[in-house]
Amino acid sequence: MLSIDSQIKELKELATRLSLNVSEILTESQSAKYPGRPVFNKMMKKVYRGEIKGIICWKLDRLARNPIDGSALVWALDRGKLFEIISPHGLFKNNSNDKFLMQIEFGTAKKYVDDLSDNVRRGNRAKLERGWLPGKPPLGYLNDPRDRTITKDPDRFYLVRRMWDLLLKGFSPSQIEKIAGEKWGLRTRTCNKSGNQPLGLSGVYKVFSNSFYYGLIARKEGVFEGRHEPMITEDEYWKAQQILGRPGRPRSKRHRFAFTGLIRCGECGSMITAEEKYNRYGYHYVYYRCTKKKRGRKCSQKYIELDGLESQILNYLGRIYVPKRLFEIALEYLKAEQKEKQEKLLDVRKSIETARRDSEKKLANLNQMRMKDMIDDEEYLTEKRKLLDEKIGLQRSLDDTRNGNGPATKLAEETFVFAHEAVERFKKGTPEEKRTLLQKLGSNLSLEGKKLLIQVEKPLRIIEDGLTGFRNDIEPLESPDIGCNKAKSKSFLAMIPLWYTLVEDVRTFYENNASYDDRKNMKAESDPGHVTVRSL
Repeated sequence: MLSIDSQIKELKELATRLSLNVSEILTESQSAKYPGRPVFNKMMKKVYRGEIKGIICWKLDRLARNPIDGSALVWALDRGKLFEIISPHGLFKNNSNDKFLMQIEFGTAKKYVDDLSDNVRRGNRAKLERGWLPGKPPLGYLNDPRDRTITKDPDRFYLVRRMWDLLLKGFSPSQIEKIAGEKWGLRTRTCNKSGNQPLGLSGVYKVFSNSFYYGLIARKEGVFEGRHEPMITEDEYWKAQQILGRPGRPRSKRHRFAFTGLIRCGECGSMITAEEKYNRYGYHYVYYRCTKKKRGRKCSQKYIELDGLESQILNYLGRIYVPKRLFEIALEYLKAEQKEKQEKLLDVRKSIETARRDSEKKLANLNQMRMKDMIDDEEYLTEKRKLLDEKIGLQRSLDDTRNGNGPATKLAEETFVFAHEAVERFKKGTPEEKRTLLQKLGSNLSLEGKKLLIQVEKPLRIIEDGLTGFRNDIEPLESPDIGCNKAKSKSFLAMIPLWYTLVEDVRTFYENNASYDDRKNMKAESDPGHVTVRSL
């Protein structure tokens, strides 16, 4: 796009070639994206007073890029107030084709502006989500054009940090303004023809109210965690707000609610959400409640505090808890079974490989017989189909023997590890870890009457049901002197065969339900992406 001076020069030459008398040259610095431009409005008043009969412009989108101003020009042509609009790219008069083309051009210009805005907003949002502030950072930081990141300003970063130190020591903003400007020589950044000025009092307050300095980017799009190096800590920032007399300002704070999005209300079917509250004495509460968003359905369910909800989850986890001795026996059994099955599969694998090679030889002989016209096409195709089916079946069997029962055994081991460690991991875990443990425990979670209902996963139900049979004998297994007590040892030995059966039931379940591996994984890896984060 040419500069305004270049456009004026080109349009003067165009007017000379067309022998047109130019009475006035108008330029507008305000964008044509929005209506209400003073120069444009002044021009349209002259049009309706009959002082202007024609307009020469570089392009129609220089006149208007919003539907109101564009329609005003079309309407002026339609009413005969304006005879023509001339540009180097076309001539527009009061006829249906020209007015239709004008509306198309104005609409295209509007769409271009809207698409550009959408792309800018999308780009800004993506940059914010990556942890970087779009545009110029506040005083003390600089844009790094190479990496498109934000770095410390070597000339100002430590001076601004000293400003924060003075505030925290009790200096007033006016004193800090004077010290920074007169003693330290702090100046704003130079940008084009502006900047390089002492920081005014309003600029000092702007620095001290910006959460960017402790690593949080607050924008109209939301609050984002920045990846730049913070200048201060979050505690220092909020201490500064109290010093400045702003303790009541909303504090951007991240709250992690582990179980939102997992549990439904048992009465109305809405999702269960979480809230955090502080009472007048400063006590902190987290509770879960029904969102009650089902239209046409009233819900009478009350909230449940986080401690009550977590105690019920721990109760579920406690019912599948496998003591250390039984856990060790389960792992030893699974390893021994895997080793034995692998040894048996070696002989089976050799037999299948032999049969597969024979099948390949038969296929090769069949092809030779067909080439020698010893068999016709129909017989050849029939036999070939049989041999191919046989070969595919043998190859599948061979693959199964190579895989053995490894996946089933591995999943069974992970299940027993989960059952043994889940209680302790839940007690000490982060919100992300607690959420993941609950997901691995079961599905179809519902809350009704402050009671949590969980459909425990089938392998864990097998363990729970098995443990119920000798629940009274589990507690002695945790005692360190079990080997010295004959009664306890006898009880323990009597349990082993039953325990082997239970372990085999879990392994067999995975063996018979191969697709279950894709749906659940008892490793219970952390899944932070699902933890609800709210900004208050």
